[in-house]
Amino acid sequence: MLAQFVAQYHEELLTTLQASAISFLIYYFVLYPIYFHPLARIPGPKLCALTKYWILYISWSEQRNRYVHRLHEEYGPIVRVGPDEVDISDAEYMKDIYVDNFDKTSFYTQFADFGSFNTFSTVDKKSHRQSRKVSAKLYSKSTVVSEPFQVKVRSVMSDLLKVLDENQEKTLNTFYLWSIMAMDTISGFAFGSKVSKRLLRDPFGEGASTVVAFMTQSSAWFWTTQLPQFRRWVIPAYINEASNVACQWISEQFADSLDKNDETSSSLVGVLLGEPGAKVFDSNRAKSEIFDHIAAGHNTTGTTLSFYFYELARDTKKQDRLREELKQLNGGNLATNDYSSSLYSDIEELPYLSALTQEVFRIYAAIPGQEPRKAPKNGFWWRGSKETPRTFIPEGKTVVMQPWSLHRDPVLFEDPELFNPDRWLIDDEQKLKAMNKQMMHFGYGARMCLGLHIATCEIKLCVANVISRYRVSLDDSYDYANNVQMKDIYTTIPKSRDVPLIFSGLEK
Repeated sequence: MLAQFVAQYHEELLTTLQASAISFLIYYFVLYPIYFHPLARIPGPKLCALTKYWILYISWSEQRNRYVHRLHEEYGPIVRVGPDEVDISDAEYMKDIYVDNFDKTSFYTQFADFGSFNTFSTVDKKSHRQSRKVSAKLYSKSTVVSEPFQVKVRSVMSDLLKVLDENQEKTLNTFYLWSIMAMDTISGFAFGSKVSKRLLRDPFGEGASTVVAFMTQSSAWFWTTQLPQFRRWVIPAYINEASNVACQWISEQFADSLDKNDETSSSLVGVLLGEPGAKVFDSNRAKSEIFDHIAAGHNTTGTTLSFYFYELARDTKKQDRLREELKQLNGGNLATNDYSSSLYSDIEELPYLSALTQEVFRIYAAIPGQEPRKAPKNGFWWRGSKETPRTFIPEGKTVVMQPWSLHRDPVLFEDPELFNPDRWLIDDEQKLKAMNKQMMHFGYGARMCLGLHIATCEIKLCVANVISRYRVSLDDSYDYANNVQMKDIYTTIPKSRDVPLIFSGLEK
């Protein structure tokens, strides 16, 4: 009888423990994240609340930017995209998050090369501030518009015009071409123009192979930034080989800039290393910094120009209108017999060129993806919207904004998917101010892109010089609708890595 009682007791105890365990698991993994978590009041798909691996899958499958944008369209300006992550599409919070400078998340720590962090991958604010300060002056607007820098960039533009002249009426992969042009500009800036490799002088050989190496090594972006613990197991050997090629390309010019260059003191290498006896960074840290600047600088500018010229090629009226504006620079005679570049000071403020550029930045932001930050020590408040009540976001939770959504706000940008540069030429200062405030194509706040002045200068000079001399057209045999789309990744490129265009000389 006693044995029967004990057996029954043990069975009931086991059943109770099993029921308790199941109840706890249901509460912990289902009820708590959906109903009791601090972020539970923020709307979004239940699957996002339950697991971080859903949004990671969406990122891996290259759908995140568009997916999160659809969530904003459905749920409003704040959505929960992970158990501990929210995405905000409201310009009022750009100051809170990026100007007030929330700490970066570990997402950025993987952007390191030569065994060293760089400014972009530095997470804590104090170290970032000190690191950024080293090269900030070299990237200032005053430096970019100065004659020494302008001589360098005009030289690159002359090389570009020569390539186009020698290849008139041919179909060119302009994504590669613009990327090579940008690579020449930033590498001349980094190493000095006397030792940096001029890839435009061999664009279809060394130029193309160098750009492909950098592009290939960056194709592992998901495993590098999101699941770095698995990177070594899933990345094929050819990606690591491409990374070695890119690093070697940097190292060779870095060494040459020290050995042979009388421009070292005014180059990025010189600034990063400092004067003898007053070392700023060691050589690996300097090379990591330069790798980051060159990799990001040529990719983003090449992508921006690819979509810029694509839009001009598919609407010849916009080309003609820009050409009319550019005629004022040389008495109406656009066609020239040499490869001399326009002066940036002449074209920088041209209204239609500026409007076109801003509209390209809006629709085709080169970095349209998430810019994650951590909620600060005392957390912060979502101040409330018609869809979501006032909610406290605790310390350490991930807070994200993505330019893709900010730039497609239908309240500010009517018909947001329409490429319409005239939206920037309206006579409404208040609306223009609001539109510009919403732009995040170079980031925002204390960590915004150092190279924004160089990039804007390159882009405007390239467009002005090319459109002044050539009519740009599409290749009728190419499927632009399917192939020329923005790849849905953190730093975008054209989906097919190919934007074929044809350049025809203007009648003289």
